[in-house]
Amino acid sequence: MDGVLVDSTKYIWQSFNELVKKDGLHFDKNYIKHHLGRSLRDKLLLWEKEFGIKYDLDNFRKKSWQRQKSLMQNISPDKELVKLLKQAKKAGITMAVATSSNKQRTIYLLSKLKIRKYFDVIITSEDVSNHKPNPYVFIEAARKLKMEPRNCIVFEDAINGVQAAKNANMKVIALATEYCPRKDLKKAKPDKIINKFSELNIEKLIKI
Repeated sequence: MDGVLVDSTKYIWQSFNELVKKDGLHFDKNYIKHHLGRSLRDKLLLWEKEFGIKYDLDNFRKKSWQRQKSLMQNISPDKELVKLLKQAKKAGITMAVATSSNKQRTIYLLSKLKIRKYFDVIITSEDVSNHKPNPYVFIEAARKLKMEPRNCIVFEDAINGVQAAKNANMKVIALATEYCPRKDLKKAKPDKIINKFSELNIEKLIKI
């Protein structure tokens, strides 16, 4: 979801940086690139290990989400993405959201962008015990869609997510962003890398 369906990455990490500033921490783009796609639970565990600073998950989530909502008041959906979603829906392709975010936040953002209606299944961090780069969130999404993993295509903007999808035996289309550019995504070996959704249509997806 984040970084693919919703242009939210910069707002997520801005909220994080505002909360950790008092502890002398700041996450730059290079750090963000390597930790995109991880759940907040796993990020906090990592920060405790790396920096020796422990944050309460519920408290940190609540404060960061309040700030993100404020920052994302005026977000709008990518028109080319919506065009592709409409094409897929018309073609009878079933779709799922498989995200490291929690359910409440996921539903809020998909509803705000008016794209919730395109998805048959929503799997969040609350539905699986192991998060990306583990493949379970994608495997569970495929199970709920009643699809074989090898017949699924995952859209990802993060190295962790590409690895998770490949571990699930799925095809992967990676979206290059300022936080994870093409040269870095290439290392994870996705099946295709795009810069924008206008590069795709249903015929190209079926070919992949």
